[in-house]
Amino acid sequence: MRKVLSLLFVFAFSSSQLLFAASGDSVIDISMTFPQTVSTGTMTASASLIPDPTTNTPSLLAAPNPNAATITSTQKSSLGSSLGEYKSVSCSSNSLFSTNNCDQCFDGGSVKVGERLTGLFDNWVNNSSNIYIAYKEEQKNPNLIKLTNSTWSSSPSDESKVWRYGTDIIWISSGTGGKTQYILPTGQKVKLFESELGAGYTLEKTTAKNGETDGLVKFPVVYHTIDATSASEGAANTHYECATYSLSVPATPVTPTSTGTTIPKTVTETKTGPETLLLIVAAFFIAFGMMFSLRKRV
Repeated sequence: MRKVLSLLFVFAFSSSQLLFAASGDSVIDISMTFPQTVSTGTMTASASLIPDPTTNTPSLLAAPNPNAATITSTQKSSLGSSLGEYKSVSCSSNSLFSTNNCDQCFDGGSVKVGERLTGLFDNWVNNSSNIYIAYKEEQKNPNLIKLTNSTWSSSPSDESKVWRYGTDIIWISSGTGGKTQYILPTGQKVKLFESELGAGYTLEKTTAKNGETDGLVKFPVVYHTIDATSASEGAANTHYECATYSLSVPATPVTPTSTGTTIPKTVTETKTGPETLLLIVAAFFIAFGMMFSLRKRV
């Protein structure tokens, strides 16, 4: 009984369940069967413990977060189908995914040398029938995995300052242990991480060939599962979502050539053939004859 009351107290000071989702300012009230609410802003949601008449076991019912996006049945079958709106791919498609213990994998697209990746974000989705709860103190920052064939820089240079929590993530005191928490109900998603305005990663140089992978961004989330029936909280689970980036080499410009066209020469060539010599000799005799004629008249 004491454990159940403790859990009720925790939920009375919660927000919404964990998920990678859309944006919007979300703040949650949690109210139990005994009226007890927390109000921190613009939205309310409720959760209540209702006894099951067959077992007399309390069941946790959580109202959806109106600011969080509801996922479809298609998204439930493909968790994380919109990581930064990237294309979901099989984690067996690239050995880097298994090397970095990636649980969900995505194609982040292409990047050119000198180009900065900005506007990055990650959606956390709850496609289970249970509630997820995350504690801020347990979270890890996303990071760029630097491959041996490429050199990257981050802006700011302190990579931890590249990232922030999404605007939906409102951390609220858990009421125990000095921790702050965020709760996400089933069937919703929320933007958990996003890069600061203008912050990101720049590909400085690479030996990769066009189309080859030259970077991987890794998004971790640490969460606990709360059973919807017993309200018991499980151990911490770390979930990794990864997005790869491949090199894009600009096409080499082709200089157009003319077909069947003779390009005129820009330098005049001096001809010194036999015809030229005959003309010189003829001019010499003409000049000599004119001189002889003039002398004879004098």
